[in-house]
Amino acid sequence: MTHPRLFASWLAPYFDGFVALKRASGLLFDSARNVLLAFDRYVHAHAPEAPLRRETLIQYVTSLDRLSPRGQDNAVGVVWSAVAYAQRHGAPTEALPERPAKPWRFWRQRQPRIVSATEVGWILAAARRLPPEGGLRPATMATLLGLLYTTGIRIGEALSLDVGDLDRCDRILTIRKGKFGKSRVLPLQQSVAEALACYLDHSLRPVGTTPTDPFFVSGRRRRLADSTARSAIATVCLQAGIAHPQPRPHDFRHTFAVRRVAAWYQEGRDVNALLPALSTYLGHVSVENTRLYLTANGALLKQAAQRFAHQTSALDEVLS
Repeated sequence: MTHPRLFASWLAPYFDGFVALKRASGLLFDSARNVLLAFDRYVHAHAPEAPLRRETLIQYVTSLDRLSPRGQDNAVGVVWSAVAYAQRHGAPTEALPERPAKPWRFWRQRQPRIVSATEVGWILAAARRLPPEGGLRPATMATLLGLLYTTGIRIGEALSLDVGDLDRCDRILTIRKGKFGKSRVLPLQQSVAEALACYLDHSLRPVGTTPTDPFFVSGRRRRLADSTARSAIATVCLQAGIAHPQPRPHDFRHTFAVRRVAAWYQEGRDVNALLPALSTYLGHVSVENTRLYLTANGALLKQAAQRFAHQTSALDEVLS
């Protein structure tokens, strides 16, 4: 049995407490702990005695250049949170410098492709035309794509679903294998719950309906593989005539978040107050992850501008 590596620097007790707190909140936190272990080794080598100085943190950020832009940003996020925790619990550290901005290359990565309602209609129609005609594959892909679009769950979460995760009576879907080990419960629209139940009852579905059976299956009586699903989604989007760039599975998740927030803007709701609820629904660790989904999105900026114009117009009337 392999034992997990231990923190070795003088900050070890604080890092242990930080990891324990995160895991107590329901996070698996293994990958983040590995990030913190790397920083702990850096502290052990470059700042073997207290206090932790600002220069050490700045030099650590410079050492992350070998990582991808997202890897750099993830490491900074974990370390800054852990050091802030250590400070609050009495660790001798200098004041934290402002968290570094995201690497410029971070923003050069492909931006999410927001899928319109019209395009989703084309995609679902193309999915239902997949060969073999009348077979299970068209139903599987149409149901999977519809679920991604209407709930915003990750494709890995969808493919990990078991039959027992759908509560038909109360229209609830339980995500048991979310990112970072987090589980959550999602209320479903009636049409979505009915579509999922219809798929489970499909006459050609080659497996049973016991709670532990896989929800989405292939023709080989196995759980639908990630590579198979992604390949089929790419084929469906191509056959639907969707303009370049074609949507990726994660783009449906971004689309769900954008549609929800755009609807709140239209309804005049307090979006900032509602973001924590959306963050929980999406299974994000923090609201900041959800905000990143919405950054610089044209649809939302248009909604915000319209709302601001409406409020400004109303104020003008009062003052005139």
